[in-house]
Amino acid sequence: MILSSASLTVAAGEVVGITAPSGAGKTTMLSVASLLHLPDSGNVVISGTVVSAGTNKSKIPARLRQNIGLLPQNPRNYADPRLSLAETICTPLSFRDGRSRPNQKRYRDHVLQLCAEAQLPETLLERRPAEVSDGQLQRALLARAISLDPKVLLCDEPTSALDPKTTGAVFEVLRARASRGAAVIIASHDLSSLANTCDEVLALDQLQRR
Repeated sequence: MILSSASLTVAAGEVVGITAPSGAGKTTMLSVASLLHLPDSGNVVISGTVVSAGTNKSKIPARLRQNIGLLPQNPRNYADPRLSLAETICTPLSFRDGRSRPNQKRYRDHVLQLCAEAQLPETLLERRPAEVSDGQLQRALLARAISLDPKVLLCDEPTSALDPKTTGAVFEVLRARASRGAAVIIASHDLSSLANTCDEVLALDQLQRR
């Protein structure tokens, strides 16, 4: 068992930072919160919808998954190497509209807006993940994570591959998303950025004592 007896509630419009040593379970917690993995016990509640341990993953409504944006720690593990960055960003938009493959032409204007928000140069949009840096790919995944205006935004070490200037810009994006009503959780070792961005910063072991 990697993580047990953790409890956390984040309200709409709130930014909560989570800090803990590597390997303590931050990624596990966010994986469960994002419904990538279901809990062995307990519940995940998103906008009043309860997902319990033992829930059939195929029964989780698509609309519920669409309300969750995830920015992962290791972007190369979460990006299809066959897709361009533009296709990567518009994948949630295409799937929401019932399309089996991303249609970058249909969502071009939206993708450009997302890139501007994530500070990703549009000149990179036709490149594939292997053709960009880790930091550039991370910003593409940030654009993807916010593409459906999620009610919950989960970020696992979101700026570990970024320079200080871009790090500040990304935290501003996350704060702006909260101002639009998203509940934001940021797991990070960057205590200074968490302190400047979050309404509350908690150590993971505090969540296990609640």
